[in-house]
Amino acid sequence: MTMSIAGVLPTAPQLLCAFQGRRFQDRVLLRSARALAELHSRRAEIGDPLMVAEIDCRRTELVEDINDWVEQELPQHRNGSSLHTESLGAVVDRMARSWVDANMAIDRDGPRSDNTHKHWYHLAELVDGYTDLVIDVAGGRRRLPEQ
Repeated sequence: MTMSIAGVLPTAPQLLCAFQGRRFQDRVLLRSARALAELHSRRAEIGDPLMVAEIDCRRTELVEDINDWVEQELPQHRNGSSLHTESLGAVVDRMARSWVDANMAIDRDGPRSDNTHKHWYHLAELVDGYTDLVIDVAGGRRRLPEQ
């Protein structure tokens, strides 16, 4: 599936490609997703608390950018739709962190370790959750929180 179920939101595979730095064309949300993955990667490599705080501030800005974009691009169904607990920007940020953690686990522990499996399994759960969320938002069964 190359187009999102919602027609506007990227699919989970498109997000994963964006995290990797591939095939994100010139879409705002995918560029922000890539930037989040880069920030999580840098954050994991540094120990300076000031730099970590700076990275976290930038991540917050990118999450807000995603949320602003979603608010402009997606109609929200109010009647009968349940409220999701997280903004889409927060979901993408969590997926980006999980993607970085999973890749770091491979580098650190090898592809067959239990720790690596745990990280990739967690990422797979987030991918499933994101896909379900996109389907529910597109179908009007779920709405995203306002900022």
